[in-house]
Amino acid sequence: MGEPLPSAPEQLPNGQLDPLTGLPNRAYLEQALRQSLHDGRPATLALLQLENFYEIRSWVGKSDASFLLCDIARLLERNLPDGVALCRCEHYEFALLLRNESSVNARPITDRLKQALQSAASESIPPQLELKCAVGLAAAEPGVTGPEVLFARARHQLSVALFRRHGEDRLSAMHEVDGFDPTELGPALERQPLALNFQPVVSLLPDGIERYEVRCRLPLERGRLAPLRLFEIAVQNALGGRIDRQLIGRALGILRERERPALCFFVSLTQNSLVDADFFRWLEAELTGQQHLARQLVLQISEIDLLIAQHHLQYLCEQLAGLEIRLAISNFGLTDNPFRYLPLLNADFVKVSLPAARRTGPGIGQIQQTLQKLRDAKLQVVAALVEDMNLLPLLWRSGVLLAQGNCLAEPSAKPDYRFPHEQRIKVEARSAQPTKSNAF
Repeated sequence: MGEPLPSAPEQLPNGQLDPLTGLPNRAYLEQALRQSLHDGRPATLALLQLENFYEIRSWVGKSDASFLLCDIARLLERNLPDGVALCRCEHYEFALLLRNESSVNARPITDRLKQALQSAASESIPPQLELKCAVGLAAAEPGVTGPEVLFARARHQLSVALFRRHGEDRLSAMHEVDGFDPTELGPALERQPLALNFQPVVSLLPDGIERYEVRCRLPLERGRLAPLRLFEIAVQNALGGRIDRQLIGRALGILRERERPALCFFVSLTQNSLVDADFFRWLEAELTGQQHLARQLVLQISEIDLLIAQHHLQYLCEQLAGLEIRLAISNFGLTDNPFRYLPLLNADFVKVSLPAARRTGPGIGQIQQTLQKLRDAKLQVVAALVEDMNLLPLLWRSGVLLAQGNCLAEPSAKPDYRFPHEQRIKVEARSAQPTKSNAF
């Protein structure tokens, strides 16, 4: 695999050093990770993310933020045990490479680092803000093919932790009862295209626009792979970008074929694409000579993934603005104060889920307050998970004009919208099996 890597930053060439902190950079870390995977000894990547540093920089300015980053680097170095390599990655992330015994004890080590970092007061941080950090761990194990998979798994663990912090359950295990072998996903994606589904987004005030969210499933010879699990396996194995490109490419193909300027597709992006600069170069190439199609495309990103990748947001928004592609935030309102992050974005839509538990009682006032704030911010709100027609008057009074349900329908100029709640009532009344719906 080559010569052993230098153990001290002063022994590294400039190309493997971060110019701001003097720490080894990501290029060095990836080389070290490849060597660890080749050697087969225990190794763990710990991705330490300064969760709200982008926000802190907006308060203190870029220069003071750079000084603060250097202070953080020195603090981390002082609290590192022997044999642990500290690196600075892009933007506001640090990474640790823990080998052998330190790899086995990775969680206690990173917990101590977090405690030391968060307890260290800095005059550079505004008093109304608190430096927050999170750590995602990824161990070198069978199925890990390279550094990109380790980074993807560490970042995925960060998102799972955020979902859990805010009371949302998400899959977090690689092996589930469906019996699907995660190592087979890559070959499966090579063998066959994904099957596309379309979910209508209905306008309560007819505006001539036909909106659909593009969804997908993976056809299997035996069994069924739930979409949520499909995307989790993909993200953990750095395959999310491959799915994103397939969905966007095929959505653009449908737009070319239909030649209907009023047709608009929402396509979700995984966190793999958010942190991949090559993705936007690919997207620009896909739109070459057909820039008008960009205005029929909305890229949809989960609020949690935006927080995980918030250090990439400026680049993301610049690229989307340059391509004239609009941005939607899904799962909006999951975190305690989502509005604090809106100034960092150039979003056009937000999707607010309206589960039954929040439609009545004290939750309804909070929902209406959130919707009012979004209107004040000039954002178009999409009410997600709508199954009951009785909810539409409330949406109308709250100023929400876009609603999305749980049923699927092929893109059509005149779709026949029905509501799953009413369909279930009719089915129960007839004591018959439900018929397949082609509607909302």
